[in-house]
Amino acid sequence: MTRVLLLWLAVALQTAPVEHATVVARDGDLSAPLFTLERTLTTADGQTVADVRFVDPAGQVACRERVTYVSGAVVRAELEQHQVDEQYSMTVSGVDALFEVVRDGRRSQIRRDWTPDTLTIDQLPSFVTSQWDRLVGGADVSFRLVALDRARIVRFTLKHQGVTRHLDHPAVMLRMQASSLFVRWLAPEIDLVFSPDGRTMLESRGPLPVKVRQGDDWVDLDARLVWSR
Repeated sequence: MTRVLLLWLAVALQTAPVEHATVVARDGDLSAPLFTLERTLTTADGQTVADVRFVDPAGQVACRERVTYVSGAVVRAELEQHQVDEQYSMTVSGVDALFEVVRDGRRSQIRRDWTPDTLTIDQLPSFVTSQWDRLVGGADVSFRLVALDRARIVRFTLKHQGVTRHLDHPAVMLRMQASSLFVRWLAPEIDLVFSPDGRTMLESRGPLPVKVRQGDDWVDLDARLVWSR
């Protein structure tokens, strides 16, 4: 298990230094973007930082996520939700993950267990690549995923759903589902679309950390995120 984890962590840090994606409605197309995304990967002083920014049509940064790696392992994750002026962070130390939430001017902390099979969302594409043969062979793959804006770590199961099409090209669909039935009632399923060889994530369909207006309120966005590959 340790050798597998080291493999996909190494792959995670070999992605392109700058990547772009477009966020559209679940039933929308790329001509009507809700947000654009830019992911930048930088390495300095022994740390590698993945910096993801969601930008609205007016050019404002609506949301920013950062994951910091040392020797391929996650040491810190941060989320700045500018739309509702909230901040979330997680600091990993050994088998302990300390979450800190700043909301409505109040700061709170909570500790969670950190295990070797725990992922941040930034690591998910490379993890899928490392598990590709198992997935297409019909095996269910279980892992724990950090839900930073909930200050929780949730166990998910990943399943192969079959062949699909992505922008008129062959692709493969996977589905993420919370392992707990109780959590499943609250957490929507997440669909991931990959290239046929499993090396490239092309699209995701599910919840994102940005929000949209619904009347006077900000509500969570369930949308398509399409990468520019």
